[in-house]
Amino acid sequence: MGARIARVLLGLFALGAVGAAVAAALLYLALQRGLPDLQSLADYRPALTSVVLDRNGLPIGEFYEFRRRMIPLEQVPKPVIQAFLAAEDDAFYEHSGVDYVSILRAAWSNLRGDRLQGASTITQQTVKQLLLSPERTYTRKLRELILARRLEQRFTKDEILFLYLNEIYFGSGAYGIAEAARTYFGKEVGALTVAEAALLAGMPKAPGRFSPHVNPERAERRRLWVVDRMLEEGFIDEATHQSAQTPPTIVAAVSETYKAAAYFTENVRRRLVALLGNDVVLHGGLVIETTLDVRLQREAVLALRRGLEAYDERHGYRGPLRRVDARALAAELEKLGEENQLAAGIDPTTSPLGPPRLGLVTGVSKQADEARVAFAPGVEARLALSEPKWAKLAENLAVGDVEHFHVSSAESGALVASLHQQPEVQGALLAIDLAGDDVLALVGGYDFTASELDRATQSLRQPGSAFKPIVYAAAVGHGKTPASIVWDRPVVYDNFRPENYSRKFLGALTLAEALARSVNNAAVHLLEEVGIGAVIDTARALGIRSELEPALGLALGASPVTLLELTRAYAVLGAGGRQVEPRIVRRVLDREGQVLLENVPLDEHAGKSEAPPAPEDANPEPDPVLVSAAAPTLPEGQALPATQAYLATSLLRAPIEHAAGTGHAVAALGRPLAGKTGTTNDHTDAWFVGYSPEIATGVWVGFDQNKLLGKGETGGRAALPIWLEFMRSALASLPARDFEAPAGIVFARIDGRTGALATPASESTLFQAFVEGSEPKEAADATASADDSRRELELGF
Repeated sequence: MGARIARVLLGLFALGAVGAAVAAALLYLALQRGLPDLQSLADYRPALTSVVLDRNGLPIGEFYEFRRRMIPLEQVPKPVIQAFLAAEDDAFYEHSGVDYVSILRAAWSNLRGDRLQGASTITQQTVKQLLLSPERTYTRKLRELILARRLEQRFTKDEILFLYLNEIYFGSGAYGIAEAARTYFGKEVGALTVAEAALLAGMPKAPGRFSPHVNPERAERRRLWVVDRMLEEGFIDEATHQSAQTPPTIVAAVSETYKAAAYFTENVRRRLVALLGNDVVLHGGLVIETTLDVRLQREAVLALRRGLEAYDERHGYRGPLRRVDARALAAELEKLGEENQLAAGIDPTTSPLGPPRLGLVTGVSKQADEARVAFAPGVEARLALSEPKWAKLAENLAVGDVEHFHVSSAESGALVASLHQQPEVQGALLAIDLAGDDVLALVGGYDFTASELDRATQSLRQPGSAFKPIVYAAAVGHGKTPASIVWDRPVVYDNFRPENYSRKFLGALTLAEALARSVNNAAVHLLEEVGIGAVIDTARALGIRSELEPALGLALGASPVTLLELTRAYAVLGAGGRQVEPRIVRRVLDREGQVLLENVPLDEHAGKSEAPPAPEDANPEPDPVLVSAAAPTLPEGQALPATQAYLATSLLRAPIEHAAGTGHAVAALGRPLAGKTGTTNDHTDAWFVGYSPEIATGVWVGFDQNKLLGKGETGGRAALPIWLEFMRSALASLPARDFEAPAGIVFARIDGRTGALATPASESTLFQAFVEGSEPKEAADATASADDSRRELELGF
């Protein structure tokens, strides 16, 4: 009987075993049905970050949907690999894709109610990242186990580790170890220390929780755990373990260089998307070699910011961003701590480009001449009320005020705050290398994060007197010389009555003197004499494509242009009349290193048909002398005859070299320079555009809403100081050299009033260039020159 029962039980057990086996087989067949093909991993080509480099190979930006860089496994140092093995899978090189011992250990720990543990191997994590959805179900887990085994059969351990390290997510938008190293430490993988590798190895488990940008304290605890695990596994010795206890330095989420170059790189992105498509730019892993000079770009940003801040300070303190009731100070401080991303401390920045922080005024003592400013609970700085003087903080600051401040450390270690008032006025700066047409620096506004409008390329603004050099360039191309006389006298043209800034009239002036003093009436008279059509044609030749109204107001810059157009026009003159097409990209390489594009221009209209010429009726009755002096046909690549461009440059030196010139402050650089201020009649736009033999730079200052800049805010006051500060830095390492005169040019010192050769009695003299044979031959009349000198001499604008 007993034997029979045993046989029945044995039969039932066998039947159950067979059933279980059949069920398992059916389940296995069901699970493997529709499993992803591993061939996709063999052809692994993930979306890669496109990297933007400056002219010297320094990173200045990135384009991506998913930020990832690929790195071969052989370029990953052994300690970095060991950190990941210690943190994620110490038996990686022993198991066959699934670590059953770890699974049982984790299951037992979870059943006992201990902290939930995972048991996924690096192989399983690779499968989960690349082949399966993120859903957390038993079915998905079983499919993961099957695929892990298959992956181990298809690929070597090193190939799997390569896929893993390039695919995993590290938080802050960084995918893959190479991108993570740049994101958190600003370096390549090969330069990572053990301490840095341990921090990165601790992140894939929960990137949000263990990110040093989000949870620095939790990230540090996790990092120390990984360092301990590396010691336990014998990957490092005790000495290395001790040295790795010191927390590594984490770089900012967005580097200063990226911020400084933001307007430039956005121009690069727009141009490449138009040429290659959005998908290629964001996913293609391109290497984009640009023309930007990081050092000059930084100087450009600083010069523009300081200039706009100086303007802002001249117009006083506008008051706090907001004022908080005294009963709500504690709550406001908690909110500021979150906004500033501060915990128990603050990392003060001394960088001029460092971002200001929101601070709350918690105490004001006029007797002690100081206020207390808090940035988070327990984080406080001292603010001197006497500085800055322009803000009059002793009168204007009160407890509860929330404002922006810069923070630095005093010698004692205490924090010191300084007021930062974000300017409402805007500006732009563009610098072009005259030798190769490279855009060296481009800043489109005070702060890209606050406004992405690029005022260097996207804003049409009236150039004011900065357009006058184009009128003068047209004149010398049509028979006029720097010694030709133009009249500054009152006249009315069909309800248009030009006036000088000083409301004075100076009578007869040479072209050189008239441009140096920026005399409005003289420019209008010259435009009328040369012809509006001739001036528009010259503007087109110089690269101005915007619509130009064929009216006398054109002489005073009534037709809006972009800073790019105007700076390019001056650059053509500085380049000897050669056509200038500013470029921003030297070449673009795909992920295999093949060249996709070369010499990408900044102007999206480059190479397209030019704007139409001026209408025939834009010219008055032609002057036979001017017609006979028309320029001959030019060789390819030449916008103006070299002699015409050089004469224009010679004229443009006068506003700087002439003691009464509107740009005379620039003479402080002590080297040959040409340039012109510009201010619109209603004081809404201020300009200074100029060039050395090496670099052409343009600066614009104004309000986006066309508000008035204010009385006295001319190009010489609002824009010129920015230009001067930038060019001082840009030219500092270059030896001073003169503009090279083309064949057929001679020089003469002329009387600025009469245009004749200067004499010792001449009160105003200018050294000017002439086409050989057109220079004055007779000396100025001493009596006439002396009489002229007694007339009221006022600056234009």
